[in-house]
Amino acid sequence: MPSTTLEIADIGAAWNALQRRLAVGSSTAHRRKRLVIINGKGGVGKSSLAAALAVTCAAIGQRVVLVELDPQGNNAEDLGFLGTEFFDNGQAQVDAILNGKRLVPTGQVRENLYVVPGGDLLEDVVEELYIQKRAYRDNDDPLARDAWMGMYAAALESLDDEFDLVILDVAPGYETLQLQALAAGDMVIIPAKSDPSSRKGLRTVARRMVRAKNHNPSITLLGVALFGVNSSAKRVLGNIREFFEGDLRGIAEVFSTAIRHVEAAAVACRTNGLVPQELAARTDRGVDPSVMHSVSNLAKDYRSLAMEVLSTIAKLNSSGGEQK
Repeated sequence: MPSTTLEIADIGAAWNALQRRLAVGSSTAHRRKRLVIINGKGGVGKSSLAAALAVTCAAIGQRVVLVELDPQGNNAEDLGFLGTEFFDNGQAQVDAILNGKRLVPTGQVRENLYVVPGGDLLEDVVEELYIQKRAYRDNDDPLARDAWMGMYAAALESLDDEFDLVILDVAPGYETLQLQALAAGDMVIIPAKSDPSSRKGLRTVARRMVRAKNHNPSITLLGVALFGVNSSAKRVLGNIREFFEGDLRGIAEVFSTAIRHVEAAAVACRTNGLVPQELAARTDRGVDPSVMHSVSNLAKDYRSLAMEVLSTIAKLNSSGGEQK
């Protein structure tokens, strides 16, 4: 059987980026601004949270860029820019990761909110990452073996000076993309539902964080955000919190605000290309009043959760990065 020689791209920039992430881990002056939203399971509100959080932070004056490491490209639907000049199907990431170009947002979709969309073209990035992983897996040097994990860490550096918050919305089914995000990020939020698969997804992310932490010691789990819960079932919600807090073992908390499940409201938001906070303020979209009531409640959940997240980030930065 003929052997196959892999064509190896130059990952010198990725190597250097991981070295800088190691240096950051020993610095108390580093301001954490790269927020990774991730779970090992899909359908847990990941993209909805990323879009809603990005809109809220931009609305209060922060310069935000939303980078979607997901071939599904759901952010374009959530924010209403699918089919516009802002949606490039992942081309900007292909140019940066595969061709060594500067990572540049495709544009500003809200005041203060810029996007680097995902899309089908990210499959090419995933393929390249697997090639890099295979090529270096037998190297004796741990940093050289994992140098491929720093490709996004290198690309994201061009965004740090320009933005106050860099949100990474990461696909659930791609180990390589998740390791890239965890090697590049500063903070992690894991959205989860009450089902056993969500808890399994949380543990998958935790294992990958341990590996990424070898090269990015500053990566910190901010907490778990509960999704799709019945807010009126207080006892059930309390039990769910206990389960997840047991899984976390004191390294982070479950956020106080849970996002309720309102399917009709979620569909109305995505159909209109607006997050709940935006649709709740619109009376011109012809949405049924009962659905609009649910949208308003959902908007309150997202605003409350966003404030919790921002407060936690502020405390983390003021403490020099030491999470309790």
